[in-house]
Amino acid sequence: MSAGPAVRRIVLYKQGIAHIERRGSVQGGFDLLVDRAELGEVLRSLTVWVERGGGHMTALAFDAPEDPDAALAGRKLRFEPGATLRGMLHATRGRRVRIESSEGSAEGELLGFEESTSPQGARRWLLLRTGLGQIAVFDLAAIRTLDFVDAAVRGSLDMLVDRSRASARGDGRSVHVVLDGAADDVRVLYVVPSTPFVISYRLACGPSDARFFAFALIHNPLEEDLERVEFVLSSKAPTQVGSAQGPAGTRANELVKHERTRRRASGQPNTVRAPVPQPTVNVITPGKTLPPKTSERTSESNESNASSIDLETSSTTQPEATEWRASDPVSLRRRSAAMVPVFTTTVSIRKERVFRDAAGVHPDLLVCFDNLTSSVLEEGRCAVYDLGRYLGEATLPQTAPGASAKLSFAKDQSVRRSRTSHKTSFVASLDFKPEGVDEQESFEERHFVTIRSDHQVDIDVVVDIARVEGRTIVAEGHTPIAETAASQSFRLQVPALGEATLSVCESWKQARRVPYDGLELTQVEGWRRSGLLDEEQHETLIGMLRAWEDARSADTQWARLEREMLDLFSRQSKITDQLGVLHEGGPEGMLRMRFVSELDSAQHRILAIDEEMQKLRARASTHRQSAQQALTSLSRP
Repeated sequence: MSAGPAVRRIVLYKQGIAHIERRGSVQGGFDLLVDRAELGEVLRSLTVWVERGGGHMTALAFDAPEDPDAALAGRKLRFEPGATLRGMLHATRGRRVRIESSEGSAEGELLGFEESTSPQGARRWLLLRTGLGQIAVFDLAAIRTLDFVDAAVRGSLDMLVDRSRASARGDGRSVHVVLDGAADDVRVLYVVPSTPFVISYRLACGPSDARFFAFALIHNPLEEDLERVEFVLSSKAPTQVGSAQGPAGTRANELVKHERTRRRASGQPNTVRAPVPQPTVNVITPGKTLPPKTSERTSESNESNASSIDLETSSTTQPEATEWRASDPVSLRRRSAAMVPVFTTTVSIRKERVFRDAAGVHPDLLVCFDNLTSSVLEEGRCAVYDLGRYLGEATLPQTAPGASAKLSFAKDQSVRRSRTSHKTSFVASLDFKPEGVDEQESFEERHFVTIRSDHQVDIDVVVDIARVEGRTIVAEGHTPIAETAASQSFRLQVPALGEATLSVCESWKQARRVPYDGLELTQVEGWRRSGLLDEEQHETLIGMLRAWEDARSADTQWARLEREMLDLFSRQSKITDQLGVLHEGGPEGMLRMRFVSELDSAQHRILAIDEEMQKLRARASTHRQSAQQALTSLSRP
């Protein structure tokens, strides 16, 4: 078995998986060492074919994903350290064995192992039945070889060696690629989980331009050292295996969780399990050399005189907008990490001072430049240097090719802002509706933003004014340099050691409905003084208000009389109860006559109140009809 093809290219995805590409010449076959937890993912994605050469692939095999120590214990082949020989002899009692020792050779059934002590030290003996009623005793120190004749014991010995090797590897597992013959160029593709890469930036500013650096923190996802491997970083989500629904989730654990859930739902196991402990590998993909899939591959395979080590590289292909490529091949020790440069370029910069919030006293210092690369700048931290001085660290937002990037890293303490506001409002129009008066009120709020500078030279300052939906912003003598749904930006020129003022008028309208029964005389008089009512409308409103006031007054009197009537009814009831127990003669008779007189007076008062209440109800109804007629005349188009 030859060494496996070398790793030539690794594509790290932002979602936490790594695409591995291996290429090279192979004789007979090779092993891929992967982590136990990664075995299922590797087997689902592993692809092997012979690009050039006479050999062809016959199988992909893999270590059983069982616990090797548990497998040995199940076959009674797990021995404590230092007791392997004793345990093996104990486990094979009764089996036929052939021994070679300095005392000669013998063959028989193994009876066991025995230890004795003597003044010369401990001696160990092997007991062997060599014939009927015959037991041979051999000094274990003199035995050179033990040859187990029994095929079952040989299989157990093979399992002991294989599972012990797997146990010594810990969580490592082997995927064995079986090749028939020699292959000049073998291609191996598969994916493994990996740590997501992290992009960070450096910006070294000069007077008018800057050196812009991008670095990537990458991790070696393999259990082997990498030598001069091309790294490609991709933020594009790969299409999930077995899914036609589009890209996978944005995180590796979500992708793996979704895939495992899908397999459970379809009845597939979480891991590929070996059917029996022996043999220790299971053939899963028999087959021969894969046919070429593209014309390019076919033409390459026809170049019989091409050198087997002259392999084309993918560095000649242009990366996608979502892909970055490390500047040079990278060497990494197993499971280690490195910070590698992705690109270095010179960009033209412009420095801006921007007031981006209404409460800030000092403006943000921004460095602006255009993304002239062909790739999307991923969001990441950026260290900023200006004329050799470290200024701080800022977050570079995701920036598309050709778009402008802005970095805010400090405050300009030499520039200050003060702001005052004055708000006014007035009623612009009235609209009489059957339900009430629609009052259209106009508001104006004037903002005076004063910028003071302590710089010795003239400077430009950008002021962002927040926008509110439905409001109009107008700056006197200035036009906005940028507009978004949330703000408008204005540029001011501030003289050296001087100040400049931006006057902004923010206007909007607001409508509210005033119910007619909620109108007040002072409000109507205010509308008349503002010229919103003509004389006819004013007289009609005044008449309507007076009619409603008279109706409310009649209702108040009616309610007072109603309470008085209820009191009289209550008194009548009490008097009637007293009359039921008083006698007609004597003192009770005199009291009875007084109660009868009071009862008669209350009845006359009740009749008078009832008549007055009917008049008040009619009067209130008349006033309301008058108000309704006035309302109808107002709301008539």
